[in-house]
Amino acid sequence: MNMSRWIVPAVGFVIGLLVAAAMLGGKATPLEAAIGFAVVAAYALGLRLLQTRSETASLLSGLPVDERWEAINAAALSLAAQTLAVILLAAFLVTQFRGGDSTPYTLLGAAFAMAYFGGIVWYRWRL
Repeated sequence: MNMSRWIVPAVGFVIGLLVAAAMLGGKATPLEAAIGFAVVAAYALGLRLLQTRSETASLLSGLPVDERWEAINAAALSLAAQTLAVILLAAFLVTQFRGGDSTPYTLLGAAFAMAYFGGIVWYRWRL
């Protein structure tokens, strides 16, 4: 039995529990918290059930089936990162122009940049 196939559902259930706990702490009803848990858990379990039947589900589980799917994953991650960078910059600028507190966008942008530059250094050294 390959235990790596169960990592996503296990992490999904833990995240689901954290979502439910956060919702309860934010004054949600127990039913709302249960729905929050169920959505995350169903997604994680659905990925597990589809891993062997769907190359996309396998990729979303972190188990690309071949080099082509690894390349698709790299391209999709690059697109997502570039999109996120533009959205963070736009949110920062809009908040600045409106006179609001742009600190959250500044911190998220800094975390994004540090992760990107840290990744460059790490992979340059490791690969």
